[in-house]
Amino acid sequence: MRKRLSIMSLALALAMVTLILVLVGCQTNQAQNSKPTRQIIVVYSFSVEEEVMNKEIFPAFRKYWEQRAGEEVVFQSIFTGSEEIADKIVEGGLADVAILSNEQHAVWLNINDLVETNWHDFPHQGIISQSPIVIVVRPGNPLGIKDWADLRRPDVKLVHANPQTSGGAQWALLAEYGSALMAGESHEAAIEQLRGIWVNVIASPSSSREALKEFLFGVGDALITYEQDALLAQSRGASIEVITPSRTIMSEHVTVLVDHNVDRWEREVVDAFVSFLWSETAQNSFTRYYFRPVTADALEALAADSASATAALPSFPEVEQPFTVQDLGGWGQVYPEIIRGVWEEEIAPLQ
Repeated sequence: MRKRLSIMSLALALAMVTLILVLVGCQTNQAQNSKPTRQIIVVYSFSVEEEVMNKEIFPAFRKYWEQRAGEEVVFQSIFTGSEEIADKIVEGGLADVAILSNEQHAVWLNINDLVETNWHDFPHQGIISQSPIVIVVRPGNPLGIKDWADLRRPDVKLVHANPQTSGGAQWALLAEYGSALMAGESHEAAIEQLRGIWVNVIASPSSSREALKEFLFGVGDALITYEQDALLAQSRGASIEVITPSRTIMSEHVTVLVDHNVDRWEREVVDAFVSFLWSETAQNSFTRYYFRPVTADALEALAADSASATAALPSFPEVEQPFTVQDLGGWGQVYPEIIRGVWEEEIAPLQ
């Protein structure tokens, strides 16, 4: 009898413990379900995107996604030269999204089976922003630099990002070459202009942002870079002048989804972030940070705002004859011929 009572007491005790654990588990699950789930998006982006992403676009998307899905989003990011970004991802970098300064780097990721989703299926063929390549000079333009040909003069010392690591530097090479071609010069004459400019390069930092820093620290007489980075620095008090050449290339910045790194459970939020880059919110953010927008609504808003007496968006200098990489034959032609064939094989060994 005592044994039976002991067994019954033990069973009752075990039942009570089980009930307590179930109740505690239910409360824990309820508490967990009441809090946003955390999603992590890893973004690798070219250097001059750092401010607009960290200060406006990442925070805006966090707010948007929490309202839409009830989930917290944490961004992990790297900002450096575009060619370096592509190399890092090929070597095992964990980017979910890559924002690249030019399409050649997207092609490189695709060739290495890291990008499957065709970025041309995104709005504007994957291009999220644009910026012409310009010349930056000291206050008062003491050397009287007006166009690309002036950079060949022997009295001019240049700062130019390194095309081996910087997408912006590669765009600059195409501006230096293509401006002569668009003026009616021969291919050979355009190559000579490129060579003549590079004779005067005295510093080649790894990215466009690092090149700007060196110039602001007093290196060189002129800098070749994105209009965006130059105007942003000028708006913050940098003592520089920005020269917009009569003919220059319009750099086009591409976003790709790095499918190889995106897990099934994070695909929805990563897709949503990529789409968000063409939203009115994001395009206005790009414009406020001196990128030229690409969507029709953003361009119309910029035009209307520029005509307003109380403009909130920046105005941009007119480019007399802008051209694109397609005008030069596309990346499939100019990358091997100009960047690899001329700069890397002929010019870089002499630097």
